[in-house]
Amino acid sequence: MSEDEKMSPVQVGEASQQDGGMQELVRMLRILFFGLRVLIIVVFLYLLFSGMFRVDEQNEAMLFRFGSLQSRVLEPGQGETSILTSGRWYWAWPYPVDWVKVIPAQKSVAVTTGSLFLPWVNAAQPQESEPDRGLRPGTDGYVLSGDTNIMHTSWDVVYRVTDASRYYLNFYDDSDSVEQGGKASDRGADAIIRSLLGNAVIREMATWSVEDLLATTRTLDDGTIENIKDNVQLCLNKLLDEVGIGVQVQSVNMLELQPPSATAQAFHEVNSSSEKGRSEILTARTYRDKVILEAEGQKYQILNEAKSYQTRVIETVKADASYFETVLSEYNLNPETMLTALYTDALREVLGKVPQKYVVHRSPTGNQELRLQLSPVPEKKANSQQQ
Repeated sequence: MSEDEKMSPVQVGEASQQDGGMQELVRMLRILFFGLRVLIIVVFLYLLFSGMFRVDEQNEAMLFRFGSLQSRVLEPGQGETSILTSGRWYWAWPYPVDWVKVIPAQKSVAVTTGSLFLPWVNAAQPQESEPDRGLRPGTDGYVLSGDTNIMHTSWDVVYRVTDASRYYLNFYDDSDSVEQGGKASDRGADAIIRSLLGNAVIREMATWSVEDLLATTRTLDDGTIENIKDNVQLCLNKLLDEVGIGVQVQSVNMLELQPPSATAQAFHEVNSSSEKGRSEILTARTYRDKVILEAEGQKYQILNEAKSYQTRVIETVKADASYFETVLSEYNLNPETMLTALYTDALREVLGKVPQKYVVHRSPTGNQELRLQLSPVPEKKANSQQQ
């Protein structure tokens, strides 16, 4: 008998159940392996396409791999750069392997000195209740002018990021764009630029008199007119170049300039007098320039008239000299004929100037009748009466 014939019906049923369970296990394993392959493919596609990114036109980007900034190779001859510009597609590993830092491209940022040079104001007590209080050392801010006058001022600067790699890697701090408790951050690029702006303001205002500061302009000995804002901007550019922060100043503006409250009235009177004096000086200069221009015009007119008269006289003398030379040559050839011609010309010229001429002939007998017409009728009137 075979082994199957020797087994009991119960044993045969158990064996068939084991075979069916093994088949189900194999089928489930096949399904799991297929799902695992699909999952691997999906994860691979996700990693492939999720790492693709494109930088917007208004932004730039920097790629960090395990915290290290990555550089990419440009076209031959252009070197390497760590700034990812717009217009191209890039790929990066998912975080935490790679991290993409998006930064504004050529952004303009405004930084102000704030209350650095302004008097301290108690928020709980209005400033009008203590207008004449003195300055508190270490609390109130102020600057000194070139003639040792105290002034309160505030400034702002608008700058543009030109070197994003240097600006964001060496100086930028994420707290630059966040103000805590209404106060600007004391670290990062904005804090550095704010400090450099304060240094430029102190340096420049220390060379100006208070009258020139109130007028915001001054005139040098050579006639050059300077503006306080332009000078502060030039000084700030020098300081930024020394630091190498990677920004370009677009404009510097003076937001406020005022004397201490205790001397505000005196400064106002002095400023009014200075303004009136400058106005009078400007009026006098305008009148001076007007008189000078009129005198210059008259001078050129007299010179032109003198030159014209000189030319006319010289030409007349030259013409007379040529005429006399011609007459002299003719006289040397025929003296009597030339004298007769000259006499005739002189007589014609003289008689031509006389309105009425009378020719009296000499009579052989000595008796001669002379008839004169007194008060003759004008030719035009006589002709009209004849018509």
